[in-house]
Amino acid sequence: MSQHPQTPPSFNLLDEPWIICTTNDGSATLSIREIFDGSARPVAVLGDSPTQDYAVLRLLLAIFWRAQHQSVTQLRSTKAGRRDFRWEDWFVDKRRALLEDGRDETVLEYLAQYESRFDLLHAEMPFMQVADLRTKKGTKADVSRIVPDAEHDYFTMRTHNGRSRLSFAEAARWLVHAQAFDYSGIKSGAEGDPRVKGGRGYPIGTGWSGMTGGTVIRGTTLLETLLLNSTPEAIYLDNADDHPVWERDPDTASQRNDRAGKLAKPDAPSPHGPADLATWQSRRIRLFTEGDLVVNVLVSNGDQIPDAGKNVFGDPMTPYRYSPNQSKKGLEAYYPRPYDTTRTMWRSLDALIATSSDPGFGGKNLAPKRPSNLVNLSAVADDQGIDEVADLHIVSMEYGPQSSTVGTIVSSDMGLPLQLLQNDSLSAAHRQYVRDAAEATKDAAISLGWFAGQLKVAAGGEYVFDADIADRLYTVLEPKFLTWLRNLDLAHIGNEATGWQVEIEKQVLHIADEAIRGAGQRALIGRVVDAQDDDSGRIVNAGSLFRQLRYRLNKDLPLIKRDKPTRRGQNTRTSSKQGQSA
Repeated sequence: MSQHPQTPPSFNLLDEPWIICTTNDGSATLSIREIFDGSARPVAVLGDSPTQDYAVLRLLLAIFWRAQHQSVTQLRSTKAGRRDFRWEDWFVDKRRALLEDGRDETVLEYLAQYESRFDLLHAEMPFMQVADLRTKKGTKADVSRIVPDAEHDYFTMRTHNGRSRLSFAEAARWLVHAQAFDYSGIKSGAEGDPRVKGGRGYPIGTGWSGMTGGTVIRGTTLLETLLLNSTPEAIYLDNADDHPVWERDPDTASQRNDRAGKLAKPDAPSPHGPADLATWQSRRIRLFTEGDLVVNVLVSNGDQIPDAGKNVFGDPMTPYRYSPNQSKKGLEAYYPRPYDTTRTMWRSLDALIATSSDPGFGGKNLAPKRPSNLVNLSAVADDQGIDEVADLHIVSMEYGPQSSTVGTIVSSDMGLPLQLLQNDSLSAAHRQYVRDAAEATKDAAISLGWFAGQLKVAAGGEYVFDADIADRLYTVLEPKFLTWLRNLDLAHIGNEATGWQVEIEKQVLHIADEAIRGAGQRALIGRVVDAQDDDSGRIVNAGSLFRQLRYRLNKDLPLIKRDKPTRRGQNTRTSSKQGQSA
């Protein structure tokens, strides 16, 4: 903290270390300028939680986007400049320069223009806060209010002091996180906010990032990561009004209003682009300090995202899902799509790779929209003739009922061959092999859940589909599938797809064998079911069920070449010729 007896306290985020990063020399806490000036060469943001890391990365991205916007706008300010500028060439050249230099002078020059707006303790314009925010009764909360794992006494590993006071650096990180991911529910009613009723601010939804499926393309350095998540829309296309919070007038207790003078019933402000959304002020916040610590906080409602995010397409880092119920004739409705906390990989794959021309979409089931950072990188790779695997990190927040509490964080890594995302017929064929691989996994999991449910019948119980054993299969196969996907040999995709189905069958039969051993003697002997007066019924036991499971797998996994049934009616897999490559 910078402080002098004659000067007010200051903690400028441009110069004070507050962002926890990994470097080639280990962990380091860096200022914003240190990230861009080449002195530290950070590899990634890695702080207190995956959602916090994402929120801080998005702050850095907004800085990067706006700095490059100024630079590219200057390049294209003349007729010759516009003629000679090619996005793909600029992107490749910028990527090379960032990797070689580890420094971005363009960003450093940009930051010098807004230095005063990054002061966490500024008397009039504190960073991402409202300086005079207050309630009628002077309400304050413990600073733990903005720390998800410390807000309540239960289920926290923080000491009392760790929950009641924060350093300026830690408070800054959680401030950025609160603006991005704060839960919905009733907030403290701020003086000057016309939406307040009875001293309360009624729910307006979560922070913007909390509505989304965060999709980060990781590079070998943090600066490369910033570029890889940049798109033309973020840099120069139709974004003249795309201002992050520090480029705008300081917020007041009321939300931003597109219609001046309508404060009695304000309209929700409309996002103007990627930088606006990356720094979206979903809350009005004020930090209260004692000495060199933050001890209290006030959190009130801020800017509400219109229509719960319906057709808010400015964010390049999230997929979007189609909503048939909210769509009308002539107006399709899409919403940002968070990633699922369960079966994350299997339920997220289509959101990352599928396109409207792929099988299975149409009518009231339109394809999701991929994150545009992936679309852009795939297009650049195609233009440059590069075969590249995107190193992805996905992150989402799952909330409790009415989104009024913080729940589970989704955080996962995967490698995605960019060739799968291109629009040619060969890529479409390859993409379908991958989608079919995920579908075969689902079908086999259903068969396994059916089998385990029937084992209960054989042991004398009632049939209930065993979702736990199906989830076990998903859990076992997910890291294997991620390895398979990252290392796909697209020239021999048929063989790869067959090999995946062989792996599915191996794991299903292994789990099924364990289930039989655990079912007990009664399941092995079995019992008669469906007996009628004129029918002796059928015997259900572990052996007959295992044969039925094998039969179902024959249908679920059609790429596996099999021998004809033996005299005992059992199928055996051969190691003969695998599927042909596409």
